Amino acid sequence: MRKLFSVLLLATVLPLFSWAQDSKGSILITQKDGTRLSIPRSGVEKITFDTIQLSALEEVDLGLSVKWANVNIDVTQPSKVVSSPEECGGYFGWADPTGLKTSDNKNDYPSYSRPKKISGTQYDIATQQLGDEWRLPTAAEFEELLTLKHEQVTVNGMAGIQFTAENGNSIFLPLAGYRYKENVFHTGMYGYYWSGDLNSVLDWMAVELNLGEGFNRTSNNAVYNGCSVRAVKATAK
Repeated sequence: MRKLFSVLLLATVLPLFSWAQDSKGSILITQKDGTRLSIPRSGVEKITFDTIQLSALEEVDLGLSVKWANVNIDVTQPSKVVSSPEECGGYFGWADPTGLKTSDNKNDYPSYSRPKKISGTQYDIATQQLGDEWRLPTAAEFEELLTLKHEQVTVNGMAGIQFTAENGNSIFLPLAGYRYKENVFHTGMYGYYWSGDLNSVLDWMAVELNLGEGFNRTSNNAVYNGCSVRAVKATAK
């Protein structure tokens, strides 16, 4: 079974060369440039392949001012995102670019004199984990998203809100709940998604998208609570 797996993996995953076995039992490798190598099978102890990480991250055009990611961020994954839209992903404190903090000390997020807007900055977990082209949505971009048709649906057993654009494209935001310290609450009932904007009055609160059956709106949450993150990408001017 391991030999069959190696053959299939080599033939389908590595596009830089093809290989076969001749009548003498040698392994024949044809590289992409046409160069051929012959290695006696008796001299091959094992074949090791580099791990290939495929990311599920895609941008979705909803006809809005930004494009939306199709999946949530999860810093524990090699790709930094979950593998499908219905997966909850991680729960992060506001302005924690590492995604690892779990304390309930408001001054850990990030400190006194917090910046009013962190989208695209050193404090933005989307930018720091996914690259400069991605960032946290602003409060205004959440309000824009809410202008689309949206309804609660269940995908593979996970409840969430599906936003559908006039062009037919859609995104699904699972009702992942939130984290306080090490414990997660309200999964399947409510969704809490960080924006990059601090509350204009209370500097230990930040603007979030609050989702649930019967209401979907922007609200505010304590910066130390762990909320989900769905990144956006600016569209070309």
